[in-house]
Amino acid sequence: MRWDEDSEDRGRVKFAAAAGAVEGYGGRALNGRALHPAAGYLFPDQDGEGWWVIFQPWPSPGAHGNKVPGDILACNDSYGDMVHVVVLAAGVWEDDAEAAFRTKVPSSLADAARVAAGVAHISRREPMGAG
Repeated sequence: MRWDEDSEDRGRVKFAAAAGAVEGYGGRALNGRALHPAAGYLFPDQDGEGWWVIFQPWPSPGAHGNKVPGDILACNDSYGDMVHVVVLAAGVWEDDAEAAFRTKVPSSLADAARVAAGVAHISRREPMGAG
């Protein structure tokens, strides 16, 4: 797993992991952008463990900016060999996800899951070959 800030991508932090290091996302690799909690980048779960919440874009030849479909994922803040992934919302637009997280400002993983569910409700799109 790696994360880094991409100044060419509006300063957003990227989160990436190779397919072999990802568990719970159907054998797919991660290369998404972090969504922000109230402070920092980690959303604590009920046990206080930190999770990243990222927007994982679907591969699309005609994608422009952040008007792309994808999934909202929770990824554990593991420094080990595996990143555990939970899909919070599938088939949503990135601009809808970013707007919801800016507006709602979740402070925990449970709050982030509720925000993601709301995004799924307003933004669901037809699956377009995800993964």
